[in-house]
Amino acid sequence: MSKISTMKRNILSGAAICGVVVGVTLSGVSTASAAPAGYAGPFDGPCKGSLVRTIGLPDNVGQIQVWYDSAGSGTYCAKTYDNRSGQHKMEIRLRHWKWATSWNDTGLYDTYAGGIYVSEADTQCAYVSGWVEVNGTRYTRSETLVCETS
Repeated sequence: MSKISTMKRNILSGAAICGVVVGVTLSGVSTASAAPAGYAGPFDGPCKGSLVRTIGLPDNVGQIQVWYDSAGSGTYCAKTYDNRSGQHKMEIRLRHWKWATSWNDTGLYDTYAGGIYVSEADTQCAYVSGWVEVNGTRYTRSETLVCETS
């Protein structure tokens, strides 16, 4: 086989591989942004169920609110609220107490981050944490265990 034929074959093989990579990327095969099983969010609107815990953030900059809905397999929903006017960076993080994976919503918001929810929580507990950043200072409440056995 001549050098030119070998080069053409290598170029065509490379082009075919690039086409497959681009096709897979564009088809959305990646699931990096998908929530793990049992988690969902962020979503707008009210959390379902009853408010079971309000956790204040330092210096009264905001609070974390946690709801529990006993329907189905039981679901926790959580949001971090900002008490200051204007947009601020904030985060809500929620984790089923038996699972290693947590789910979060982090961003620049006017009122709240979240809601994030975790299911399969019937008569179980969840860890929740959140923060609001104001003028470069992050006001945090770390991993608080919330249990609802209704």
